[in-house]
Amino acid sequence: MLSADDLKVFAEVARKGRLTEAAKHLQINHTTVSRSITRLERAVGIRLFDRAHDGWTLTEAGMRLLVHAEAVDAAVRGAQEEYLSQGSALQGHVRVIAPDGFGAYLLIPGLGAVQDQYPGLAVEVVTANRHASLAPREFDLAVTIERPQARALTVTKLVDFGLAFYAAPSYLRSRPQVTSVEDLHAHRLIWYVDDALDHSTFNLLYEVMPSAHAQIQSNNITGHINAATSGLGIALLPTFIAEDIAGLERITQIHANVERSYWLSIPRDLVRLARVQIMTAHIQSLVAERISGSK
Repeated sequence: MLSADDLKVFAEVARKGRLTEAAKHLQINHTTVSRSITRLERAVGIRLFDRAHDGWTLTEAGMRLLVHAEAVDAAVRGAQEEYLSQGSALQGHVRVIAPDGFGAYLLIPGLGAVQDQYPGLAVEVVTANRHASLAPREFDLAVTIERPQARALTVTKLVDFGLAFYAAPSYLRSRPQVTSVEDLHAHRLIWYVDDALDHSTFNLLYEVMPSAHAQIQSNNITGHINAATSGLGIALLPTFIAEDIAGLERITQIHANVERSYWLSIPRDLVRLARVQIMTAHIQSLVAERISGSK
């Protein structure tokens, strides 16, 4: 006989990859977690994890069972949130994965309203610019620049956003004037290292300047902004971020059409959870306020 409690523990170990991390998240003793997994493996008659010193990985049988375990876990959590958590009493965690610019400059600064309304809700924001390998069990919501292809997700376009070239006023005053894209070849450019982004997004700069060479490269947008405000060169930045950064000036003479979209993905078995719906509405509100119309 399979226990819903054991399936919940099993799903958490699968997510975390370690007994101790799963126990910490579930707020139970790690020996309780171990007994739960042992009991479940005896019930199904097959090993569900390969144990190693660097973590636990699912066997093929474990991967098959995980589909059912997550469905049971989601159903239980959905019932708890619908009937036991009302209004500001909502409890639990919600994990959002987002690109570094979106997470650091929009989502995190905008968490005040949702935290004030739901003080029992813990929000985990994990910034990541490469999303091709993300598994649905790693997040509750994901904001990505590329449209995800995973089948187990509900995916909607969140918003279109624009990018433009920015630099410190002191840099622009001391360097050759920029009136066209071709003029950028005489300037230091700031961009990502080549393994920081998925291919299509990394190529954004090179769509505008096919022969561009970025002399200053960083794996995150904060590095780009700091380099640009320090007068080190010209950076291609999302306008909804750069327009609010003191010490940056937009190069308006360049009329390159640089646009991308943010996509919102939610694992299908989590869509109806109250905490996921609340965070979805909050993200949509932040986007409508800060990005829509800012291009």
